[in-house]
Formats: sequence, structure tokens, C-alpha cells
Amino acid sequence: MSESTYWDESEFGFFQTLEDGDKLIYLYDLMIGEFAYMEIHKEGEVLDTEMEELDELFKQAETELNEYSEDEEHDIWDFETDRNEVKVTFEDGIDSDIIKITGPTLDVLLKVASDLQMNGMLLTDRKVTFTKYKPWGVVLTYNLIGQVPPTSLN
Repeated sequence: MSESTYWDESEFGFFQTLEDGDKLIYLYDLMIGEFAYMEIHKEGEVLDTEMEELDELFKQAETELNEYSEDEEHDIWDFETDRNEVKVTFEDGIDSDIIKITGPTLDVLLKVASDLQMNGMLLTDRKVTFTKYKPWGVVLTYNLIGQVPPTSLN
């Protein structure tokens, strides 16, 4: 082994000073590790390239988002204004109290009514009335017959 092309005399001397386990690791690195390292190195280069491309895409998206937010004429749903469009009113009725939920769409009003029921309100006799056409105006009316413990875990 000392005449092998893998090492010269000084390197063989160093190899002889190693423990048996270290010799095995040294041989592995010498004969196999270089090839394995090349594959790992190539894989690392590919991953680095992908990471650079992703970073560039994120920078581009951030730039476009900043340009978009500076534009005054964009159409984004305004949470603060739209959430106030649904109104819930209580009225005294003859046999039971009446809850009127007013808002822009029936879907939103049904979700509000569902939340009220999950919070323990017993609602019956649903009536739907459309008051306007484009923009829509919807009134959802229920009779409130009582309250029970909430079914929601919130």
C-alpha cells in the first residue's frame, strides 16, 4: 500500500499513526469520499441556484407589491368599511322578540344568523326580504324565542 498512487511516503507515514477507526475513515475519504463529495457539491450548487432564483422572485414580488400599494386607484376589499354593512336590530314582538339582520348579500346574513345560533340564540320563522337592486339590500328576519348555552367552543 505504501507504493500506491494514492499517497506518497509522508502521507503513508501519517496514515500509520492513525487509530484503526480513523484509518477506515481516512481510506473512505481518500477513495470514495471524493466521488460522494462531488455529487453532494453538485447538488448543493443546484440548490444554491434555486435559492437565488427564489430570492430574486421574492424581491420582484415585493417591488411589484410596493408599486401596487403606492397606486391610489386599486380595488381592494376594505375590511373596515365592509364589515360595518351588516346591522343587527332587535324589536319587541307580540309573542317573541324579532331580530332583523340587514346587509348586502344573503350569504353574509345567513353566516351572521348561524353565528348567533352557535352563540345560543334560538331563532325561528326566517323571512327574507330584498329591498334594493344593485347595490343589493337584504333583510333577514327571525323570531327570537329564547337563549340556550352556546354550542360554539370559542
